[in-house]
Amino acid sequence: MICPACKAEYRQGFTRCADCDVDLVQDYKEAASRLLAKKALVSDKYGALLWEGTDPHFYVELLWSLWEKKVACYGKPESPPIAGHGTELQPGNMEPGGFEVWVSEENLPLAKWILESASKEFETAPPEGRSVRGTVRELSTETAGVCPLCFSEFTLAGSYCPNCGVPLRSAQPDMDTGDLVRRLCNFAHPKFIRELRGALQTAGIPFNNANVYGGDIISGRYYIPNYEVLVLGEDFERATKVMCQVLQNWEFEPSAGFWMGRDPLLDYWPVRATENGWLHDDMSALVWVGPNLVSLGKIEMALRENEIPYRIVTEQLGTAEVFSHPEDAAQAREIVREIVEGAPPE
Repeated sequence: MICPACKAEYRQGFTRCADCDVDLVQDYKEAASRLLAKKALVSDKYGALLWEGTDPHFYVELLWSLWEKKVACYGKPESPPIAGHGTELQPGNMEPGGFEVWVSEENLPLAKWILESASKEFETAPPEGRSVRGTVRELSTETAGVCPLCFSEFTLAGSYCPNCGVPLRSAQPDMDTGDLVRRLCNFAHPKFIRELRGALQTAGIPFNNANVYGGDIISGRYYIPNYEVLVLGEDFERATKVMCQVLQNWEFEPSAGFWMGRDPLLDYWPVRATENGWLHDDMSALVWVGPNLVSLGKIEMALRENEIPYRIVTEQLGTAEVFSHPEDAAQAREIVREIVEGAPPE
């Protein structure tokens, strides 16, 4: 059995692809016919070109920004390979290809707003300048060395991490690896991340090649899917070329198993607002106004974490206003100040 989207092969008895969440088919011929039918459907569904460019980091971040804000889109390489699905780097360092992001005509106004916000955020903090603050705070007495990529602890200092193949750093309280490590990608697509890691391995570029575990009350430990790909700063440029080449073999569309987020312009109405007998019109205190949807998303998340109800007004796409109840206004404005200015609470 074969997945018509990603071409993964399954044993008999499986009916759906675990990564793409689509029905499996019997052979490659049927998969090809399904793919042609899908391409025709995609062309009809996404008729407006939103963005085209060559930066693979912005391409991936834009796709995620759109899906996160519940805007369906279609991402594809500008000139996909004619044949084959290989991801190995070719001799002579091929020039990186371009990418396109398409949306429906209906979603184009909101998508343009998201694009403008994402562009400003990207210019402010380009990926090559973003350090990864992976801090190890509580070191056991036996720990002699820590991996700068996966942060695993080992009893032998001066050796190499068996997961990532990089030299361990001396263990120190509150040690920080931000000067060494860069985030290459953090894209919640299991099969793409697996393919990217395989390509990095083939190219001899170390990455955080270790599982991530958390804890719960019943079992004590459980596996957490890890989609973040970290590389050493010295390898970032070369790893970016590898990622760009891998992306040349991929087309992204939400119906192929992607999680779609929430509408970024929805009001928030927790239980305490109902218990207080508040109405939406009571949300009359202006706590933030601005054009940046990235900042708006951070503000919304922080207000929800503090169970502060709010109302969002957009008289025209491009500017949003956030209102809270006057009783919550002081706390809400302090939260906004911390997010917008990066200022600690007084």
